[in-house]
Amino acid sequence: MPYELPTTPKERITAARGYKAALQNDRVSVEAKDHAREMLLKLNEEEARQELGEESGHVPYHRHQQRSYENERPSSPEGIIGAARGYKAAIHNPLVSEEGKEHAWNMLEQMDDEEARQELYHQDDRPKDPVRVEAGLKAAQKNPLVSEDGHRRATEQLRDMEG
Repeated sequence: MPYELPTTPKERITAARGYKAALQNDRVSVEAKDHAREMLLKLNEEEARQELGEESGHVPYHRHQQRSYENERPSSPEGIIGAARGYKAAIHNPLVSEEGKEHAWNMLEQMDDEEARQELYHQDDRPKDPVRVEAGLKAAQKNPLVSEDGHRRATEQLRDMEG
């Protein structure tokens, strides 16, 4: 049975990736590389990209293409803290688009990760060692990477511990 070319643009682009990889692989035979070149011509990747409305030579893979997480919000403190970490990382990642960074900011504004941290902190049955807590707050006060708001909160918490 002869090989049937992929029909959808996305399938053609994916197949073209495989053939391009074969061309770059030193372990692939000369015959296989010749076949990969022929298949690349038949697949017409550029036309497939135009059909998808793409301008670049890269089709990004995004989880949201598989499933929508739009209406799902984490409910556990661990989930909220983890989501906040991800959004904060996205804001500082140079590979994230401005639209993505704006979305991350909006999501951070909607969630209260500090409240989740406090809830998680108080879930632990063992009391925290006040000496270690004080040391952490003092370190936060001197850390240049901590925001002004973080410095202020650390100072307030230290005052509360002393008074």
